[in-house]
Parts: sequence; C-alpha cells; structure tokens
Amino acid sequence: MAGANRTTSFEDHDVHLFTPQEASKLLPDIKPKMKELIEKKKVVAKLHNEIEKYNLFGFRTADVAEKAAQLDALIEDMKREVSELEDLGVEVKDLDYGLVDFPAEKYGEKVMLCWRYGEPEVAFWHKPNEGYNGRKSLRMQLIQP
Repeated sequence: MAGANRTTSFEDHDVHLFTPQEASKLLPDIKPKMKELIEKKKVVAKLHNEIEKYNLFGFRTADVAEKAAQLDALIEDMKREVSELEDLGVEVKDLDYGLVDFPAEKYGEKVMLCWRYGEPEVAFWHKPNEGYNGRKSLRMQLIQP
C-alpha cells in the first residue's frame, strides 16, 4: 500500500476492496491497535483539560510545560498508529467509538464495511455518505435479496 499520507477514496484506482471475510481476518491486527488508540485518546482528553485549566488562570509552570510535551508526544504517537492502520487499506473513522471502515463493493456500488471496537466480526455496512447511523446488517443481506 502507499505511504502514510495516503487517504483512501474510491477515486483511487489502487484502493483494495474488502470482502467481509477479508475484513474480519484483519481484526486480530486491528483490535489491539484500536484498544490502545481509544485508551490514548482518553489520556489526551484528560491532559488537554488539565492544561486548559492552568491556561485559563494564566499559570505557566514546569508541570504545565511537561504536560504539554506529553500531550504533543501522545498525539504524534496516535497519528503514527492511525497511519499504520490506514496503510492496511482501512479508514479509522472515530476513536471515541472505535469505528473502522473497510472499502468494499456491493452489487457494483461502492460501500463501506463497518466495524466497531468490541464487535466480534465485521457484520455491518453502509454507503460512504451514510456513516455509522446508516449501518445495515450483512446478515440481513444474506436473507433478503
């Protein structure tokens, strides 16, 4: 796959389209990274809030500078980890919910297979413009033509 700055879009001719089975096979690699990213995002939010409290009162201490350096390092680390995931051909959509989309095709139409951290397999899909709220079960598609 291409470098870290590559964004997955259907206009790219080299975008890998996943089957649900292929997407689910990647989950053992994706799950631990998403868990780590979700946890780091919580730490980032906590550090950010602590720094903002000090900034509101105009305090500049060595402690605040240290927290700011920790925050910057953590954010850079998270960017690198998201980039590593996206190099697999997936799109990291939301770290609060742990959402990952996999480009796919359904009856010739471009769609996204959708997985949320904690789900055992990739079992949902949505159109690119619908997002998480537009998720539909893949199992229903097997039952209903």
